[in-house]
Amino acid sequence: MRALAFGFALATLPLAVGADEIYLKSGGQLSGRIINRTATTVEIDVGGGQIGVEMSTVLRIEEGRSNLHEYQDRAGRIAPGDLEAWIALAEWATSLGLGSQATEAYQRALHASPGDPRANEGVGNVQVDGRWVSEDEGYRARGYVRFEGEWLTSTEHDAILKSRAVEVQQERVLQAEERAHEAEVRAQEAEARLAEVKAAEAQAQASNQGLPLWYGWGAGPVSWNTGSIAMQPIAPLPTVGAPR
Repeated sequence: MRALAFGFALATLPLAVGADEIYLKSGGQLSGRIINRTATTVEIDVGGGQIGVEMSTVLRIEEGRSNLHEYQDRAGRIAPGDLEAWIALAEWATSLGLGSQATEAYQRALHASPGDPRANEGVGNVQVDGRWVSEDEGYRARGYVRFEGEWLTSTEHDAILKSRAVEVQQERVLQAEERAHEAEVRAQEAEARLAEVKAAEAQAQASNQGLPLWYGWGAGPVSWNTGSIAMQPIAPLPTVGAPR
C-alpha cells in the first residue's frame, strides 16, 4: 500500500522536475524550456515569459523535459479548429501556472469559435450589450476613465483631481507662508544689526565727550612761557672780495 502511494505521488509531480535548468555563476537558477541557444547567449521560456542570458554568466546547463515541452507537444497535435481541445489545453496550462501558454491556447480557441464564452473570458474579453469586446473597450463602454494605469468611474476620477488641486493649493499657501516667515526673519536680523551699530556709535560718542581736550596732545597740559625773549644781534654777512 505504501509503495502504491509513493508511486502515485511520483505520477502527480509537476512535469517541471524535468525542466531545462540554467545554473548561473552568481548562484541563481532558471527553470523552463530552452528555446534558443548560441555560443554567446541562451534564451529560456520560464512559462511567464522568455529570458535571455549571456553565456559568460552561465555556470552550467542541464537539459530536461518541462511542462513547456509538454505544452508544445500537446499543442502540436491539436487541429486549428478543435475548440474543445484548445480549451482543454488552456485549462491544463492554467493549472500549471503557464500563463502565457494558457492565453495562447485561449486565443487559438477564440480563433476557432469567436463567440465561445470560455475563449473570450480566457483572453480577458467582456460582454457588453450582447457582444464580446476587449476589457478596455468594455470599461470605456461602461463610462470608466483610464487614469494612471487604472480604470475609474468618472466620479472617482473627478474626486482625485479635486483632491490633488486642493493639495496643490495648500502647498502653494504653505510655500508663501514660509517665504513670508523667512522675509520677516531677515528683516528682524537687519533691525538687530542696525540697532547694534547705533548702540556702538552712541557709546563711542559718549566716551569722546567725557575726555579733556588736551587728552589728545600728550600725557598732560603744555606750559607756555609768556616772558620776553632775548634776541642776540645778528652779524652782517662778509662782502665778497673785501679784506677780512
